[in-house]
Amino acid sequence: MAPKSSQGASGHNISLSARFSAWFSHHQLTAVETLAKLLSNPGAALLTWLVVAIALTLPGALWMTLDNMEQLSGRFQASGRITLYLTPQTDSRQGQALAQRINALPLVNNTEFIDADTALQDFRDNSGLQQALDFLPENPLPAVILVEPPLGIDTADVNQLLEQLHAYQIVDSVQLDMAWVERLLAMLALGERLIWVLGVLLALAILLVVGNTIRLAIAARVDEIRVTKLVGGTNAYVRRPFLYTGLWYGFVGGLLAWLLLVSCWLLLSGPVDELARLYGSGFELKPLSAAAAMTLLLSAMLLGWLGAWWSVARHLDQIEP
Repeated sequence: MAPKSSQGASGHNISLSARFSAWFSHHQLTAVETLAKLLSNPGAALLTWLVVAIALTLPGALWMTLDNMEQLSGRFQASGRITLYLTPQTDSRQGQALAQRINALPLVNNTEFIDADTALQDFRDNSGLQQALDFLPENPLPAVILVEPPLGIDTADVNQLLEQLHAYQIVDSVQLDMAWVERLLAMLALGERLIWVLGVLLALAILLVVGNTIRLAIAARVDEIRVTKLVGGTNAYVRRPFLYTGLWYGFVGGLLAWLLLVSCWLLLSGPVDELARLYGSGFELKPLSAAAAMTLLLSAMLLGWLGAWWSVARHLDQIEP
């Protein structure tokens, strides 16, 4: 007797690749459908998008400000240099030899020797006292060596380095002023900590806003969810459209936040460049970097997805056929 042929879905063996293809196709279809549904009625989603965008713009603006302040780290380092004033009898050969010797010290990043004639010429060009300097019988300025220590060096190491530099024979005096640099570095550290605190608080706000929006969407589709479960739909199947909705809330909100940050940069770059020019500085206000913008966008998508998952996990089990 010939075996009976299998009928129905249970009689077919579905390969792993076919299962994955169906799973991927359904994810793709769900993602497109949820986005199309949001765009078909953007007014309903606009408030959520704006809340997400504004919540991300605040820490993003602080981040951009901190990045621009860190541009000046080289100038901060230069302003914290140690100045060695050499004795009047020192010639250029001795000064350059001492500069090379100091440059080999472990607590020194770099040195620069400036002879007396160059120092006088720089003072003449920048002081506006050219005529008065012409009446001087000789050059009153000594040769100097600018010593650049590592940024953030300990106070004990600074004192040790100062004693070591002052011990050289041709060094007349040593001058150091790093107090304001240390204060500025402390302010930068405080700003970085503020970004993290503000970012965490606003991330919680995004989770609550997206979660509440998804909760309202679940409440509006209770009957549809029950019917889907009656015909065999799993919780994962039912959960999927809501998770993609949260993902799109985060994605569009992240794009709007990036556009707001670009707008802020365009509005402020002109006045900042003019102010830097008046102070004789080459500082330029830079926009948020590509890596930071991508991090902002991915963070927004993750927060939107987490908010949706949190809301669905709380309410989906309560809906039974």
